Amino acid sequence: MRRLARFGWTLASAVVLVGLWWLGSVAFPLVVPGIGDTLAQLAVVLTSPGPYGHPWYFHVWKTAEMIAVSVAIAMVVGSIVGVALGTSSRLESATSSWVYGWLAAPSLVIVFVFGIWFGFDATAGYVAVPVVITPFVVLNMWEGARNLDPQLAEMAAFFGADRYQTFTEVIVPQLVPFLFSSLRSALSIGWKITLLVEALLLTRGVGYMFKRGFDNYDLTSMMAWLIVFVALLVVVEYGVLVPLHRRLTHWRPEAEGVRLAE
Repeated sequence: MRRLARFGWTLASAVVLVGLWWLGSVAFPLVVPGIGDTLAQLAVVLTSPGPYGHPWYFHVWKTAEMIAVSVAIAMVVGSIVGVALGTSSRLESATSSWVYGWLAAPSLVIVFVFGIWFGFDATAGYVAVPVVITPFVVLNMWEGARNLDPQLAEMAAFFGADRYQTFTEVIVPQLVPFLFSSLRSALSIGWKITLLVEALLLTRGVGYMFKRGFDNYDLTSMMAWLIVFVALLVVVEYGVLVPLHRRLTHWRPEAEGVRLAE
């Protein structure tokens, strides 16, 4: 019943969004493309080759590939650095200011710098995107490591657990919420930076297609690609993140009246 109610509210919000879109297209036809025109353009996007003869799924795949590789790198590096900072007061004192400086660095400047260093090539994106999103992972995992309960590790040692058991069954479960928070932060920021890299440096990907529509002042094409991009986000969210979250947190009891975040 709860899932049915949530689906109903989701459907209602989608209907409201479409209604607002229709009203905007009627009131401001020059700046808000009509729903019919957008769907017609979407059909063209899905059935006709684009620039350089690449179909729509080529651009979607390249965008997904860059974000997947970048997030994987950021999660590994950021988790290691964040846990190290959270468990070592000396390391925290020595490097915390560098982490905050890393966070403050403008993303656009980082993209431009790596574009100059590596040229207008995908290599620049595969380096720039992880560099931008890693400090957000570091910050989340740093906070998670600082909130570890040492008494649980002591209890595990008292009952004879070795280091591997303590890590996998005591430490990791405490870090799972922070891992998912880090993953969502990395994805939410990584999508934006990936599109920025593709728009500024590359000639493929969803970001490039947005830039191409912008250069041609083709709002209808941009809206069609926006639908494709949103569909990709929905697939990643409900096809990957939600099942993974449920699988890793199945052991956590759900208190009455409290719904675990997905």
